Amino acid sequence: MLCTHTRLLAAALLSFCGTAHAQHVALWAGGGLGTFLSGGAGVGDPNAHRTAGVSVSLAGDRLELRALKGTLERPRGIPVNAGDDDFDYVGFDALIARRTTGLPVDVALGAARYEEVYHLGYPQRDLGGRTFVHRWGPFASALRSLGVARFGQVWVETDLHYAPYRPRQLVLFLDIGIGVHL
Repeated sequence: MLCTHTRLLAAALLSFCGTAHAQHVALWAGGGLGTFLSGGAGVGDPNAHRTAGVSVSLAGDRLELRALKGTLERPRGIPVNAGDDDFDYVGFDALIARRTTGLPVDVALGAARYEEVYHLGYPQRDLGGRTFVHRWGPFASALRSLGVARFGQVWVETDLHYAPYRPRQLVLFLDIGIGVHL
């Protein structure tokens, strides 16, 4: 957590830097499929994925800072009475627009805090009962968006997340969604 002085310093620096002022603010939501490439049921067992977020574009829409939240529903392979069968996360990333990189897609790198239910005493021993276990891990995204009307937006995105649980989990998401940008 940032202390008050650090937040004030960041706000002051951003207020004096003309290219740091937000070009657009966007809200978006979507859904699709997610599957574990490792540490889960495998590629043959896709599940529903939901995601939502807010973003601020900077530097003439060349850079975007995003905050996001998502969940992957996993109805199978979860212990009975676990209380939660989701792979949940909240995170942030920095997106570089395709007009900056020359690539056909926007690319982003970020970090997320993952939440899953495991046995008490995880990972060493099972003490009975269940608890939420949180881990931070990196992720990478590639996406393409298209403006619709004046403030609308549709997008398609693929994400690759690494969650450092035991066993380590590599999760692939493919989503489509809608948004509004101001």
